[in-house]
Amino acid sequence: MPPSSWYPIYELLTRYGIDHNVAKSAAINDMRRWELDEIKTILEKVQRPSYDYCYFRTPNVTISTEAIDFKKWWPSLWEDRRPKWISPPREMMESSVREEAALCVNHEGQWTLRQSGYMALSHVWIEGLQRNNIHDGLEKQKFDAIFALLKSRKIDAEWVWADVLAIPAGGGPTTAPEDEMLTIDIINTLPQIYSRADAVLIIDALVLQLHETDPIDVVVALMCGKWATRVWTFQESKLASRALVVTAKSIYEYGDLVSLIKSKADEDPDKYRTLYLRLGTLQKNDTLGLSIPDIMVACGTRQSGQDVDYARAFFPVLGLKWEYGMTREQGMQKIYYSQRRHATRIVAFYGAPRMSIRPCWAPSYFHNLEGVIIEPMAWENRGIRGQFYAVKVAKVSKTYRHSGKYVFDLETECAGDREMQCTLAPNEDESVAEAFETVIENGRGYVLSPTSSETSLHGEWARSALLVEEQIVNKWDGFEVVVHCAANIMSRSQHSESQRSVLIRHDGPADGGLAG
Repeated sequence: MPPSSWYPIYELLTRYGIDHNVAKSAAINDMRRWELDEIKTILEKVQRPSYDYCYFRTPNVTISTEAIDFKKWWPSLWEDRRPKWISPPREMMESSVREEAALCVNHEGQWTLRQSGYMALSHVWIEGLQRNNIHDGLEKQKFDAIFALLKSRKIDAEWVWADVLAIPAGGGPTTAPEDEMLTIDIINTLPQIYSRADAVLIIDALVLQLHETDPIDVVVALMCGKWATRVWTFQESKLASRALVVTAKSIYEYGDLVSLIKSKADEDPDKYRTLYLRLGTLQKNDTLGLSIPDIMVACGTRQSGQDVDYARAFFPVLGLKWEYGMTREQGMQKIYYSQRRHATRIVAFYGAPRMSIRPCWAPSYFHNLEGVIIEPMAWENRGIRGQFYAVKVAKVSKTYRHSGKYVFDLETECAGDREMQCTLAPNEDESVAEAFETVIENGRGYVLSPTSSETSLHGEWARSALLVEEQIVNKWDGFEVVVHCAANIMSRSQHSESQRSVLIRHDGPADGGLAG
């Protein structure tokens, strides 16, 4: 029998070295109906020296003063021991953009621009296969390890494309403008690079150490590895015409794994459906395309070392072009405007501050969100219109912080239970909470939720909601609000809410919300 709550699953996964965010998401969603012994049996098939072991990671070497002195007496030996670096000519990087071609390399270190006849790597930089900013290249030892790995799995790949080689180093605030512009140009060609590859090879440190006995083992390990935690790997698999997963023993067609888990989901939807949706969303599907809710579900725990990539990494897979100088919020705005209908479906999701630019009702990130995907709302000139359960807040009984989160104990104006507790996301600014307190004092504070309080009496999850400010308008304009933030309703009280048609304005509280 599955455990009565998700926590024992989470505890088991973390005990085997699985990332905490991944473990929580898997315990709540993907493996909620799995038995602990089933999960443990799969995890025990991962055989690695330590939980942080990575195939491509090299140990840190400290050069002693004795070694430096020894260099004088035996320089040839010293030179052989020094790392060598592999990097393509700059002019070929620039040519790859102009020709929309993949800049590929073979085992001999020869470079060529190709439209076909190559394989692309999908990997995690933090697992060792990382470009060195000082030497602006990849260590020769790691370069050789790539081809050694492919040969050991009998993967016939003469030419290989890897972002770690084909994209300039840097990406931080000190990156030269010319490098940043070249990086952006290459990012905008990624749809062609990944889709034209003979195959995209998925390389994850945990899966590489998996001695599987069943394809289901591969599915579970892949969803638990670091590969499933990075925003860039999402688009790499989503753009691939064919993807292969590399394990300790073999390779698996990603499409076959999706088909397998789909058949399992048809037989036992409670156990496998969520896992199938997560795995299936990562597969290329030109017929269904890709929606904002798809991204949110597939990338809920994915991270990046650069804030801008929380928007930029989704541009290739959405067919959008990134522009030099764009911020993350400008990127998110472009995504929302490109999918207005789907954008409205995640309006009430909790876990991220709202956008500071239009649409101000939308989450400013796609990761770490939780809530209910709703039916599309009508996108109008001044806002989005839909049905919500609304309750007016009479006063704030108490405010405090708990586990880094700002908490409101509220008294509402409704029949039934009047007390309600709302928790803001840990990354929500305190000034937002203070502003909403003022709104309540002025008699204009409401809590909107897409689900009624009756749902809180069942299940083990909190309700997501929006803390909003009523806008005084002409009566014929109806009930209009601006969003201050999202919250989780933690109390299980049952309120007599009214379901109302609401116009949620595109502008934020500071803007007044009157612009068309």
